[in-house]
Order: sequence, then C-alpha cells, then structure tokens
Amino acid sequence: MPDRYQGGCHCGSVKYACSAPPELTFYCHCNDCQRIAGSPFSVELMVPSDAFEVRGELGTYSVKGDSGKPVHRFFCPHCGSGIYLECEADPGYVFLKVGTLDDASWVKPDMHIFTAAKQPWVGLEDSLPEYDKVPEE
Repeated sequence: MPDRYQGGCHCGSVKYACSAPPELTFYCHCNDCQRIAGSPFSVELMVPSDAFEVRGELGTYSVKGDSGKPVHRFFCPHCGSGIYLECEADPGYVFLKVGTLDDASWVKPDMHIFTAAKQPWVGLEDSLPEYDKVPEE
C-alpha cells in the first residue's frame, strides 16, 4: 500500500490526496450506493478526515442514512463524479469511492456490508465477511 495516494473526478476539476492508510475497505450493497454508482455495489475506503485533503469546487447534498443521521455526499459539479461522503454516524472519517483513485491496484476489501439489500443476481464468492447492515463495533 502506498504511503500517500490520490485521485479525483473524471474531468480533473477535483483532486484529492490521503496521507494515512484506510481503516477499512468494503463493498457496500446499500440501495443508496447502488443508485449512485449505477451498479449493484460501491467499493469504499474509510479514511481519517485529518489525513484527507481535497482541491477544487465540490457540490454536495445530504440524505438521511440508515443510522437515522445525515450522510453528506460530495461530487464534482462539472462532471458529476461522486468523490466521497461523510456520515454523521462516523465522525472523523471520510468514505472515498475507490473508483476515483488514480491507482486502485493496491486496494483489498475487508468485507461486504448491507448485504440485505444486495441484488439476488450478485454472487459473493470471495469468502469475505458479510453483514446485513454494518458490523457492530
């Protein structure tokens, strides 16, 4: 895993860098991620907020998460790429979309979450832990 990694949006208007390893990497099968990704799941990195820096104009909107607390989603207002989100249920972290990394070859997911919402035609054949929602601390 690199000491520092970076990424950005599709058009290049938004760039970011991280200086800490992710605390968790996961496949998310929740309905929101399916709709936003336009695919049956999203792959995300949970990164400490203080190790994350972003440059460029961001658009944002907020929705109520499964925790009942707001989830703030950040995207490029020019090309629409979703970059990261912040969950008030998990203060101090950002959740980066792995597809926005410049090089994602080092990423190794730890688990599948929200498998209760998983599409029935998606097979999970990787032996990673599976959680109907999110794992308890």
